[in-house]
Amino acid sequence: MNKPPPLDKEDLAFFKEAMSDVKRTKSFPAKAKSKKIICKLEKAALINFKEDIQQTPLSLLDPTELTISSEDQLFFKRPGLQNKRIKQFVRGDIHQSDSLDLHQMTVEQARSAVLNFLLSSRDRNYICVRIIHGKGRFSPSGAKLKNYVNCWLMQISWVLAFSSALPSDGGTGAIYVLLSRKH
Repeated sequence: MNKPPPLDKEDLAFFKEAMSDVKRTKSFPAKAKSKKIICKLEKAALINFKEDIQQTPLSLLDPTELTISSEDQLFFKRPGLQNKRIKQFVRGDIHQSDSLDLHQMTVEQARSAVLNFLLSSRDRNYICVRIIHGKGRFSPSGAKLKNYVNCWLMQISWVLAFSSALPSDGGTGAIYVLLSRKH
């Protein structure tokens, strides 16, 4: 196999300059729409809620922009999950042990409810749960809770993945959440 000739310094500098604003994308399942989600994560560290549960609601950062609309599909997964497991999860084939409905809640009530729900679900060793965030159809700000929940879940280290639910489980107004087992 022939190796290409090495790049000279001018070509390399030109390439780096041309590619300076290009960002790496993540792969998504075929059915999920990719959507750029901006979330204010200053330290880029995941939050591991093991010790001080009282400070947990104050620890989650909020999105800087509300860019998700009511009909957008959500999908997020951590590296290392098997494709077969992700396909089962997205299809709704993994049994949801419990669900939480956030309708009529404020952002702060929803933050507390989501964290308490996920902590208790993890304590019970649930693998998959459902969170109904709604679509914000009757709200002037649109799908506000959907944006917040999306951002919050990405910050919790033991949330392995989440995906918009099937239409029978709430569609784009709900998400399935895949949790890691408690060690």
